[in-house]
Amino acid sequence: MTVRRFRWVFLDLLGLIFGLTGYFSERPAFAASIEWTNGSYAFSGGTQPWSLGLSAVIVVAFILLMRAKRVESAGPLPGLLIRFAAFWIDFLLALFAFAPLYGAVPVIVEWRRTGAFAWFVERNIRVASDVPVVLLSMALLMVGLLFHFTIPFVLRRPSPGACVAGYQVVADEGYSLSLERVLLRNFVGYFALCTAWIAPFAGRDKQAGKFWLDKLFHTRAVLLD
Repeated sequence: MTVRRFRWVFLDLLGLIFGLTGYFSERPAFAASIEWTNGSYAFSGGTQPWSLGLSAVIVVAFILLMRAKRVESAGPLPGLLIRFAAFWIDFLLALFAFAPLYGAVPVIVEWRRTGAFAWFVERNIRVASDVPVVLLSMALLMVGLLFHFTIPFVLRRPSPGACVAGYQVVADEGYSLSLERVLLRNFVGYFALCTAWIAPFAGRDKQAGKFWLDKLFHTRAVLLD
């Protein structure tokens, strides 16, 4: 099964995300937060069984995509809007792949502390472990997001979002993307996202499928054949 065929898998998963979040809207799919409002304290955190199951399915689909047969390029991708849309598809899929684990941390810690298990925790009493739990949860989520955006470059496969959009970012001829270079590109890519409005004007080369970020790291966007 080639990478291009996986677009239908991830489109189905996107539909499942919207459907399940709408159906189970009475509780957040995942959370880990602390709030102080007018001197009152509130801690909340947790996950849901359906979000953990969806997380497992997304992760399995991601692994299969990374092991799928590569396809040849059908030429450069001239448009930038499709790359912007692909990023948000990736972000949503990565969020639902890793955030349920982020929400599981307070569930496990609270279970060990009280001996009572609950999928979602809400209380107004401050506990010494609250801040470390939230920080650990956020760190795990950040690592998961970084993993999602890094591994496709390393394995020379499209990300799930790029797969849905029908393209892939590859290194220019004569260049390679080491892990360190991919991490740096992802970091700079955050600023590219924040300044997306200048992308059509800065270092734009439609014929080569590039904008300034690609020129800086010797990459280009190509269509999947």
